[in-house]
Amino acid sequence: MRPRRPFAPLVLALSLIAALLFLCARPAEAHLMPARQGTVHVVGDSAFIVVSVPVSALHGFDDDGDGLLSMAELSRHEAELRADIDRRLVVSDGAAPGTTMLVNVVLAPDHESRADRADHLVALKHARFDAPPKDLHLTFDLFGTGDAEGQVTITGSRDRGHGKGDKETEAAILTRLSPEHRFFRPLLAALLDYVRAGAEHVLFGADHLLFLLTVIVAGLGWRYRLGVVTSFTVAHSVTLGLALFGVLRVPSHVVEPLIALSIVLMAVDNLLRKTVAMRQRVALVCACGLLHGLGFASSMDAMGLDGAHRVASLAGFNVGVELGQASFLAATLALLFVLRRLAPRLTPGHVMRAVSVLAAVMGAVWMVQRI
Repeated sequence: MRPRRPFAPLVLALSLIAALLFLCARPAEAHLMPARQGTVHVVGDSAFIVVSVPVSALHGFDDDGDGLLSMAELSRHEAELRADIDRRLVVSDGAAPGTTMLVNVVLAPDHESRADRADHLVALKHARFDAPPKDLHLTFDLFGTGDAEGQVTITGSRDRGHGKGDKETEAAILTRLSPEHRFFRPLLAALLDYVRAGAEHVLFGADHLLFLLTVIVAGLGWRYRLGVVTSFTVAHSVTLGLALFGVLRVPSHVVEPLIALSIVLMAVDNLLRKTVAMRQRVALVCACGLLHGLGFASSMDAMGLDGAHRVASLAGFNVGVELGQASFLAATLALLFVLRRLAPRLTPGHVMRAVSVLAAVMGAVWMVQRI
């Protein structure tokens, strides 16, 4: 008699992806400047900056303490607001800061619910240099206190000088830990930065590491590990590339719970299957890898780079992800080898079940938190 399968994980994973693509069709809310985004455009010897600033990043201006800034509060503190933003939003040519010509602030309300107050502003700044800047640096110190307000994507652009409409663009993700960026670097420098970003995203991403660990402990032998790691790599590279080139736009609040669910799915599959079927496992890992690729893409949100930089960003980030995965895989295999030496009675099955139970619990907790 053919053994009854406890469930069809591949069908479930593909169904999740189909639901994800359906949800991506929802219209986005319209704002003057999307939250956590900004631009800096260089024209001649001037730099024009437009950036979203959360109200929680500003101190002493929210008089009623409701977390919002009203038109009355803006009018009352406008001069102080301009000075505060000018001090904390700095653009320079190398070590030489630009001369501030203008700073302005406007509310960016959600017009569907409140038109007279907002949880973030749009700041506009014009800085001028003695000559067209060749080494443009931007320092941003206007991060909010909310979980989603610790990151901002700034897209820089400048004319190449080869004719009308010939522009060079570059996007940078600034965080509380990395609040500065040097725009229009040589291609090699940009490539190395993306390699580092990809490696850090994996090595500091607990959900991606736990998923990989759950996959690795499910089988023995280099063929299995090579197959599942390769399928995961191919899958996340596809969705990362689609997102980077603007083919697929997915909200992170949709992707992140599904990534947590993929961990639960893989852990439960480990616990219920008596033997690991190579082809089915590769297909399942590939399906889940598509979701994780969208998670990687969320860290490169709005990376609308053109030309060689667009390709370099994708290639560099992918290389960094693979280096991070390889480092984690090597460390995991070394740890398993040490465990077998120290505890000969500890079988691979024991390790697999322990890791899978932990992964199922952690994945479920993350899924609930993210929902």
